[in-house]
Amino acid sequence: MYIVQNMFSFVQASIIQQLRNYVETVSGATLELRPLEVSQIPLFLRNRYAFHSAALFGRAWSLAVEDASWDPGSPAEYGKQAEILQPHLKAPIAFVLSALPSHARNRMVQKGIPFIVPGNQAFLPGGLVDLREHFPQTTPKGRTSLSPAAQVTLLYHLLREPLNDLPLKDIAGKLHYSAMMLTNVKDELEDAGICEVERIGRSLSLKFPAGKRSLWENSQERLTSPVKKTRWVQWKTPGYPALLAGISALSRRTMIADDPLPTYALGPRMLESWLEKGVLTGRPDAEEASAQIEVWSYEPKLLGDNECVDSLSLYLSLRYSADERVQQQRERLLEEVAW
Repeated sequence: MYIVQNMFSFVQASIIQQLRNYVETVSGATLELRPLEVSQIPLFLRNRYAFHSAALFGRAWSLAVEDASWDPGSPAEYGKQAEILQPHLKAPIAFVLSALPSHARNRMVQKGIPFIVPGNQAFLPGGLVDLREHFPQTTPKGRTSLSPAAQVTLLYHLLREPLNDLPLKDIAGKLHYSAMMLTNVKDELEDAGICEVERIGRSLSLKFPAGKRSLWENSQERLTSPVKKTRWVQWKTPGYPALLAGISALSRRTMIADDPLPTYALGPRMLESWLEKGVLTGRPDAEEASAQIEVWSYEPKLLGDNECVDSLSLYLSLRYSADERVQQQRERLLEEVAW
């Protein structure tokens, strides 16, 4: 069995060429592929895969090479397809995929489903194991909260527009995330029971079966404050894309009075960038500051307006405030949402 640990660099080419390069780099042998007779294979699988036979690392394999225009499937989907395909093929089947999220790769290995992601990872039991140092990626024990990307996807669905039946690539465009990130989000939300996943043609889509208010209430234990850290700053001209947050945003929406110094929210990397450029200057305490900055785990302007952060993220950010006035007014934020 080959255990591969080094990273490889591959030119952008067809997945078949990437596969040839990958096998040659790993084994030093030239990969010979022979097209398989597939007339007995269901049409929907022939439309998705090209089928070849090959000898890999001393063993015969049937390779199902997925068309790169298809969104990556789930481990369960590949498992079901392997059950359909195997009776039509003489050798064990392995899926050749252009991409596969680390979360899904872990589940593929657990289910014993052979696969190759050329130049990245592979799992061919009895032949090749190329899992690299970043595998497996598991969720820390006891963690039940959503990742920032998954949380903002859910909140976008609740606040901005329904994401039901939209291809993942369209959702990625709306949230400015990569297609791979949305694939991870899809797996996370599906595992949490928050949404279901459907395939429409070549693309995967999300389907949230519950109504918005029920979805919000059922997700409470998995939602967290977006605030990663706070910083006192001196800032001459506050404004967009920083949005009012904390008590400052709450005071705009309720009867509570604002703090003496305003609070603003910025995305994960904006504060460091502005500090380096001198847009604002860090201060050790409130006495020397003109504002407080909250650094959020996701971009506030994805959900907020041009002035304030959104109601639901604000609600979450104030969840553990010890101020009774804040807790009383915080509940009013939910009344703003068009459930």
